[in-house]
Amino acid sequence: MKKALALLLALCMIFALCACGQQAAPAPAAEKPAEAPAAEAPAAEAPAAPAEEIVINFPSVWVGTDSKAPYMEKLIAQFNEENAGSIKVVVEEQTDYQAARDKLRTTITTGNTPDLCILDTTYDIKAYTTSGKFMDLSPYLAEGWGQDFTDGAIDAWSVDGKVCFLPFESAVFTPIYNTKIFNEIGWDHFPATYDEFFQFCKDAKAAGYNAMGQMAGENGWSSMLWYSLIVEAIGGKDVYADGLKNPAFVQAAEVLKQMYDYTFEGALSAGAGDVNGHWLKRDTAIYLNGPWWVANLYKEENAVDGVLLADDCEVAANPKYEGGKGEGGLVTTVQAFLAAAEQTDPAKKEAVVKFIKYLTDPEHVSELALTSGAMFFVKYEPSPETNLISQKLTQVANDADFTIIHVNGAFPTAFSTEFPAAVSALIGGQVDAQGFVDQLQTAIDMAE
Repeated sequence: MKKALALLLALCMIFALCACGQQAAPAPAAEKPAEAPAAEAPAAEAPAAPAEEIVINFPSVWVGTDSKAPYMEKLIAQFNEENAGSIKVVVEEQTDYQAARDKLRTTITTGNTPDLCILDTTYDIKAYTTSGKFMDLSPYLAEGWGQDFTDGAIDAWSVDGKVCFLPFESAVFTPIYNTKIFNEIGWDHFPATYDEFFQFCKDAKAAGYNAMGQMAGENGWSSMLWYSLIVEAIGGKDVYADGLKNPAFVQAAEVLKQMYDYTFEGALSAGAGDVNGHWLKRDTAIYLNGPWWVANLYKEENAVDGVLLADDCEVAANPKYEGGKGEGGLVTTVQAFLAAAEQTDPAKKEAVVKFIKYLTDPEHVSELALTSGAMFFVKYEPSPETNLISQKLTQVANDADFTIIHVNGAFPTAFSTEFPAAVSALIGGQVDAQGFVDQLQTAIDMAE
């Protein structure tokens, strides 16, 4: 019995010790709790994929033989180099001006407006602006960029506060005459009136010279400019107020028809190349074109016996018309607007604006004016190397009492499209002066 009781007590002690052994032993007072393991370092992020290069489509007529072509090519190449990998301007070369106009109208109509384009229309500005197809540049101009442009230029072409068409290249249209031919004929000055002008024409014809160049082929450009000058001389600054209803348009048609008696043979089918060619050959006394053409007067390739054509040229004012209202006036136009398609991609929008700002930078424009002879709405310091003829054209513009745009800019596109055919009909005798104007008005009415 005693042995059994002793064995039972021994077993109880063993169980008690085992139970105590299952409890965690308390940590010594000086020992810190174990720290949590350090978090693993985040995996290195994969390098971001390079942003896709933004391509700006730019159909341009400032290529080929255009006087702005050399510097524009250089400027665009420079921009592409500075923005390599992020922005690239791709030029779609268009050497035929009228074909370029027609193609651009079609692409705009079909909703495929180019990223950046050049427009020379003024009549369609409001319709194009409200179409929603073009980018509103006014917020960017308000940031200070607008201060680079001549006073009033931006406001003149804004529609309901929007500036979708940025006036860039300007132009004045005033006669340039060959003083050597004038002196040979016996004239020491340019005709001050249209009566005197036609006396000069008779003298020039008698001496074997063309008084001036005319053309009814292609877009009728030279004749359109002469017609504009006559319209301005007769009708004055408000001549467009009543459209083609102003009697000045019929009177001007009669004067234009008379001019064709003193131009070169074949003018009815002639184009710009013919007009320019006769002028360069020195068989035409008076030349009428935009300031962009002035650079050609200084080219060695157009010199004769080492004498530059510019050395024999002088700038004149539009003659006065007896009883007319245009004294002191000047025919001008916005030769080129810069306009950009509306963009849904903010990055592309910023890229297009960046390029337009680059083109209109005053330093770049100063160089462009120097190399091309063109005039611009950007305020810039003329290079001291600017040629004398360009300086005189600028002075003529500064001295004008008022300006009107040429007839192509004052009326819908249908006017300029029909103008060559109307001139052909007028000179060919199919219509009289009133019929000429009626033909143009009918074309406008049918297009509306």
